[in-house]
Amino acid sequence: MDRHSDEETPTFTLDDINHAFDDGEFCFYLQPKCNAVTGAIVGMEALIRWNHPEYGVITPDRFIPLLEQAKMVTRFDFYIWRSVCEMLARWQREGRNTVPVSVNVSMTDIDAVDVARTLGDMLDRYGVDPGLLQVEITESVIAQNFEVVASTIHDLHECGIAVLMDDFGSAYSSLNMLKDINVEAIKLDMKFLDLNFDNEAKGLKIVEAVIDMAYQLRIGVIAEGAQTAQQVNQLRELGCIYIQGYFFFKPLTVEQAEDLLEKRSDCHQFWNISRDLRQKDYRKSHGGRALLESSSVAAHAFELLEKGVSEISRLNLMTGEYRVIRRDSVLPEVPSDDFSDYCETLVDERIIHPRDAMKFLTFMNLPDLRHRLFDDRRSVFTYFASEIEAESGIVAFNILVSDEVGADDPWAVVLVETNLPFDLLARDLQIGYRQDSLTGLLNRNAYDADVRRKDIFAGKSVVCMYVDLIGLHEVNNHLGHAKGDKTLCDVADAARAFFGDDRIYRIGGDEFVVLSSSHTLEQTRKQAFYMATQLRDRGCEISVGMAAAHGGDDLPKAIEQAETEMRAAKKAYYAQNGNRRQARMLNEKLEGILVHSQDMEQLLWYLHVRYTVAYVVDLRADTHRPIVSGQLFLRMLREHGGSFKETIHAYCDEMVAPQCRSSFQLLFDYEFVQARVRATGALQYGYTKTNGERILITIFPSRNSAHETIWVFSKADLPQVEEELFDD
Repeated sequence: MDRHSDEETPTFTLDDINHAFDDGEFCFYLQPKCNAVTGAIVGMEALIRWNHPEYGVITPDRFIPLLEQAKMVTRFDFYIWRSVCEMLARWQREGRNTVPVSVNVSMTDIDAVDVARTLGDMLDRYGVDPGLLQVEITESVIAQNFEVVASTIHDLHECGIAVLMDDFGSAYSSLNMLKDINVEAIKLDMKFLDLNFDNEAKGLKIVEAVIDMAYQLRIGVIAEGAQTAQQVNQLRELGCIYIQGYFFFKPLTVEQAEDLLEKRSDCHQFWNISRDLRQKDYRKSHGGRALLESSSVAAHAFELLEKGVSEISRLNLMTGEYRVIRRDSVLPEVPSDDFSDYCETLVDERIIHPRDAMKFLTFMNLPDLRHRLFDDRRSVFTYFASEIEAESGIVAFNILVSDEVGADDPWAVVLVETNLPFDLLARDLQIGYRQDSLTGLLNRNAYDADVRRKDIFAGKSVVCMYVDLIGLHEVNNHLGHAKGDKTLCDVADAARAFFGDDRIYRIGGDEFVVLSSSHTLEQTRKQAFYMATQLRDRGCEISVGMAAAHGGDDLPKAIEQAETEMRAAKKAYYAQNGNRRQARMLNEKLEGILVHSQDMEQLLWYLHVRYTVAYVVDLRADTHRPIVSGQLFLRMLREHGGSFKETIHAYCDEMVAPQCRSSFQLLFDYEFVQARVRATGALQYGYTKTNGERILITIFPSRNSAHETIWVFSKADLPQVEEELFDD
């Protein structure tokens, strides 16, 4: 904690600072960047601090200006860069949960050294994955020295280092600059959040415009400086889900940050901004639904987009509203947001060849299209002759819908691909979704197709890693298929965490394959070791085999070698550990019988006030066990098939006063609840019911499981509760 105040701290000289540096008084703190939707920590920023023996921890505003004037800031930045790389290397060696850490780079640094080479050499020296290090460069530095900084950013990307534009909107004409600069994300300057009664409406519109523009350019957005729940809610509603600020965490010492990461129960510790943005767009429609209604649809859409799809849009099958997310210049602009106008424009501009015009308009007739998609609840793929820029070809349309498509969920995603090769067209007509419905990974269809398409890996070195989940049959038999499904998802999440930039497939019930062209064989073995270690800590064992190939022609042989190695590892594991594992599974089942009585003991240990409803809840698995059940809650649970998630959603809609519903919905997020409970020991939230009654929810951690929490609903005639807990 920073202990000094401006009144207590004297003005320091350059000699004071240099002596302190030589005496080892400088260090860095880490401030987490959080996903405001899930509560997950997705990154951290390294911030220099002076640990003064007399005045305590001194923030950089007290000494950095003097260093900048003396052109000496690079010495200190270099120290932070090296220290962060050393820390990341240690995290990797120790198998810790990791997130990318960003360091700051100034114009003085760029003038003084080759930043990309310096950081690249540090990563190589310490053996750090480049994806774990990010660079932040302020908007003003980029604007004042555009060509030099753009070259540095290019070189950083060549090293595999992501770049964030810091303090966006603080001083310069950033909007025009964004089209020419290649950064993974922008960090909104905290001045955007400094709103009052007079400027709030205008300010929020500006923030919304910036976020929308960034998504159109496929650039991530991180908001800095959020300190209140109101600011966080406003940012979430505007579509900004990544937030760094005191509302979530103040800057932490390295030890505190490590403790925080170690307490995390999820495997989503490796965050690649670009990939994350491609997979999800959290902006809301006017109806309040997510831009892409289904995660499986979203993943399929963006996977195709990466191949060069010319347009991705969303279509409201009820109203005909048609909103473009991304469109190549080869396709014409449409003057309205109406789907019928869009189709007519494609015919008029000869994107659809005249001989196919009537066929196209008939197929895209909105009432008929709606009827077909609502009835079948299956996506459709079709194609027509085209004549784009005097070149004949094929234009294909893939209209994707979720399993719940209907009048209450009318949104579809439309993908348009121009000049589609005829061989690819014929193949795509034979396959449906390429995503595994359980894990969200690529499925067997995608795997077979990609292996056949040798051109994907032409001229590249590819490492094939074959993974088998050991003991899935035992898990299903002794603990149930829900537990087995959860274990499969744990393996999938771990694979994403350590191989997020590679192609990951679930090719069978318990088998996975990773095809990596971004890692060497040795790097893949190291990442696989970390992945297996992390899964073992979660009670999950895998057997792994791998082999390298040079280009697509050698890939089948490498896959066969990897599978053979994996099966040998699996056989060796069972020879050594099989009986012990089966005994542990049976013990876990027996221990579960004792859980209910232990829950009641826990509740009495924590709770000292009267309560109306109490449940043990696992939001991630959507399971619950009643301790005290009210009649209303029991009825709602029965109406929603026993799903606690669906019940709490319905409870919010029916029983919670309208002014409280937005903040009440934060309780739906497993990651958010878990993070707050771990950070504070208990989460308390007060709200008003539609009948005016005030209720306090207290959420405690469970001692039986890291994923479970105890939810207690207490009436308003309890001992006095602080007013800020209630949403008035």
